[in-house]
Amino acid sequence: MYTYPDVDDRITLRFIDEAEPYPGYWARSDERAMARAANRLAKLLGPRETVAALDVGCGPGRMLSWLARLADTIVAIDPDAARLARATEVAAALGDSAGIETRVSTVDEVTERPFDLVLCSHIIQHIPTTELVPLLNRLRELTAPDGVLVLTYTRAPVGAERFTLDRVTGGGVESLDVDQARFDEAAQGRLAEKVLPIHHRDPVQLARLGRRLGWSEVWSWSFHVLHDSPRFRAVADRDELVNATPALLRQFGRDAVALWRPQTATGAFPDADNARR
Repeated sequence: MYTYPDVDDRITLRFIDEAEPYPGYWARSDERAMARAANRLAKLLGPRETVAALDVGCGPGRMLSWLARLADTIVAIDPDAARLARATEVAAALGDSAGIETRVSTVDEVTERPFDLVLCSHIIQHIPTTELVPLLNRLRELTAPDGVLVLTYTRAPVGAERFTLDRVTGGGVESLDVDQARFDEAAQGRLAEKVLPIHHRDPVQLARLGRRLGWSEVWSWSFHVLHDSPRFRAVADRDELVNATPALLRQFGRDAVALWRPQTATGAFPDADNARR
């Protein structure tokens, strides 16, 4: 039975508490990024009542209310039964009108027709490196020809992809840089110590990989700008500044959200590098 390594999100919540530049920034940055993504999706998808969505690795259901505003029916899956139980509670609180079905499942066990909207939120940074291509190919199979994949992930500065193992110590969250082999060991659950493996992915390289696999990136947004700088303190919205400034965008942002479409989709960009915003 699979168990997500960061039980109760203890490591993640401690990291947020230590890393955010001011109280409340992390949540507001996340909300603004996903609101922008929702606005883009509203232009790409049909009316809500026609949209069927799949939440891959839904965890405790954090994104279900966001999805319910875009889709009439939702299948939410996760291989961790304890986290899925929390998602079921969230779905029940949203009510029958949200049209949410939760199930303990892997993505390979989904048998429904392709979905109009597929969400894969903060999954790809935790899986073994050998599993990324099969996962992206499987998500391609599960996305309708004119559908959209929403991919969120931990990003790195362009050209500075890295692997870390994060854990809580007496002094806070320790983030240990490791090589790919050590990361894969942790991601496969082969380490005795409870750590959270994180692959900080280069957004440009990820978009290029997607293109080779039949995807087109039609929009992306970087958020959670954690570094302190006088230029960030001088603006009301550091996320807006970073995304509007190509040189800053290459360097800053802990996370990213990207919208990918099958290359056969109407309006899909043939060149992901020209569709960064």
